[in-house]
This record gives sequence, C-alpha cells and structure tokens, in this order.
Amino acid sequence: KDTPVRSRDATLYLLRCVFLMGVRKPPAKFFVAYVLWSFALNFCSTFYQPIGFLTGYISHLSEFSPGEFLTSLQVAFNAWSCSTKVLIVWALVKRFDEANNILDEMDRRITDPGERLQVHRAVSLSNRIFFFFMAVYMVYATNTFLSAIFIGRPPYQNYYPFLDWRSSTLHLALQAGLEYFAMAGACFQDVCVDCYPVNFILVLRAHMSIFAERLRRLGTYPSESQEQRYERLVECIRDHKVILRFVDCLRPVISGTIFVQFLVVGLVLGFTLINIVLFANLGSAIAALSFMAAVLLETTPFCILCNYLTEDCYKLADALFQSNWIDEEKRYQKTLMYFLQKLQQPITFMAMNVFPISVGTNISVTKFSFSVFTLVKQMNIAEKL
Repeated sequence: KDTPVRSRDATLYLLRCVFLMGVRKPPAKFFVAYVLWSFALNFCSTFYQPIGFLTGYISHLSEFSPGEFLTSLQVAFNAWSCSTKVLIVWALVKRFDEANNILDEMDRRITDPGERLQVHRAVSLSNRIFFFFMAVYMVYATNTFLSAIFIGRPPYQNYYPFLDWRSSTLHLALQAGLEYFAMAGACFQDVCVDCYPVNFILVLRAHMSIFAERLRRLGTYPSESQEQRYERLVECIRDHKVILRFVDCLRPVISGTIFVQFLVVGLVLGFTLINIVLFANLGSAIAALSFMAAVLLETTPFCILCNYLTEDCYKLADALFQSNWIDEEKRYQKTLMYFLQKLQQPITFMAMNVFPISVGTNISVTKFSFSVFTLVKQMNIAEKL
C-alpha cells in the first residue's frame, strides 16, 4: 500500500513556491542561477515596484485618467504591503521548517487508519486551497495586463528610466512586459505570504480533532492499570505542549504579515469600490472585481480558521471532562484538573499585539472601505477627478 501522507505535505507546494521566491539559502548545485533569479524577482517585485508606483505618480500624475489612477493606486497600496510581508517572511522563513518538524512529532502519535485519513483530508484540502489562491491572484494579474494592452496603455504606468511608452510600440511592449513580470512576481509572492497560515492551521485543526478523541478515550481501557492510565494522561499533556509549541513557532510570522494586511485592506477595497462604481469600463471592472477577491482572500480565510481554532480548544476541554476520570485516584484527578484549566485557555493569534485575528476584526477593517467610499462621494472627489 502507498506510504501514509505526512502532515508536512500540507505545505509541500507552498514551500516549493517559497523556494522559488528566492528567499531560501541558495542550493550549492545551482548557486549562481538561484542568486540571479532571486535578485531579478525581488528587485522587480519586492523592491522596485513600490518605488515605481510612487515615481510614476510624481512624474505623470496629470496624464492619468481617474480610472487608471485608482487602478494604479489600489494596487500600489497592496504592493507596498506585499513587499513588507515578503521581507517579514524572508527574515523568519526558517520557522516554516521548524513548524514542519513539529508536525512530524505529531504524526508519530498517529497509529489509527481513521486518524491518518483525517490528516490526509486536511493535507488534500490545504493543497487545493493553495492552488485556488494561485489561480485567483494570477487571473487578476493577467486580466489587468490584457485589458490594459487592449486600450494601448501599460497596466499601471510605473516609472522606468529610459522607457517612454508613449514614444513607440516597442517601448509600450517593453514597459507592459516589465510591469506584468513585476506584478505576476508580486502575485506569486503574495500567494505564499497569504496562504501559509491557512496551510499550516488546517492541518493543525486535523491534529486537534484527533487529540480530542484521544482525550475522550482516557480511562476507558479496562485492561490498563492505574499507573498506565496516569502515564497515558501525562502523554496527552505532552501532546498539548507540542501543539502549543507549533503555534508559538508560527506566531511571530503570522502576527507581522496579518498586521500589515489589516492596515491596508480597508483603504485598498475602498479605492477599488470607487473605481468599479464610478469610473471602470467592463474590462477594468472585471479586473477590479478579481482584485477585490484577491484582497479579501488575504485575510478572510485565516480569520475564519482562527475562530474555528478557538472552538477547537473548547472542544478539547469538553473531551477531557467527558473522559472516565471520576473513579480515578487523587493524583490522576489533580493532574487532570490542572490540565483542564490549561485546555480552557484558547489558542489565539494577535496582529502585533494590537488586533485579535478573528472574523470580527476582519469585518471591522473591511467596513472601513465603505467609509472611504462614502467620504469620496460626500466630498465630490470623483467629480473633481
């Protein structure tokens, strides 16, 4: 029979793409090629693109139509946030490997075929979600590029020295190609820095579900002695510590990247709404809608998972309380009560200790986009543009 799937396979494609982002240690065999690729991608997408947007505004602001300006501005804010998130992941990328090593520890406690099936489903869903993210982001980049080419302009009108797209078709093609490479690279990076929390937490939830069943079965094996039952309880306490270690390993990365995204999501969605409602033609409206879907994907799935994770923690406490402990010895009961108190403390993630990462916070920052839209309508900024 095939080898059972491992929990770390939930991040198989994610980590391959993180490698292709150029933020890993260069492999000895392809050292020069990897360094050159890393330099090209990160120079264009991570470092130059935010500067190119800003310089483009300063140089050619009067030549933008309102729709083009808003299309460029909504992406500019997201590009600045993406670059910041890439740098955070670059600095802490080793934590992904540490988290996978901890998942290997959790896998060693799985023996039942039913439990392996739960992990298999989580791994499969995790990888499907990664490809869904990739499809949505790349559709946006390609759609914007094609609709811009159709009207004979570069997608974002970034500033590139020695290139004036108005002067010739060759310059237009070169600028559009450079902008598409930079944006496709940024979208590729964005998939990695936005999808990793979902990939890791999905498989964690599978392990927590398995762990809940393990807690519920405590004290139900009649053949076990008191000492064996107590040892099984201690093993469960160790399992819980492994889960907490896994969460603590990922917490700094998640905290930084989600905080950056929360800061810009309201503004970005606000500019996109204004563009769709007031200025966009059919092509740019479709591109803007795919952009909105991509922006909402950056926080919403993980915020939903965080709410589920809190519920999972309460289920662990319920499962332990439902185990067979009433007739056990005093030592067992005291240890179980202490453990029960620990389980009742839910696993939560904070965005830089400022916002709790939850559906409520996500709705609050998304609602800010409607405030931006209302402000623009009331001040007649659209008419002035």
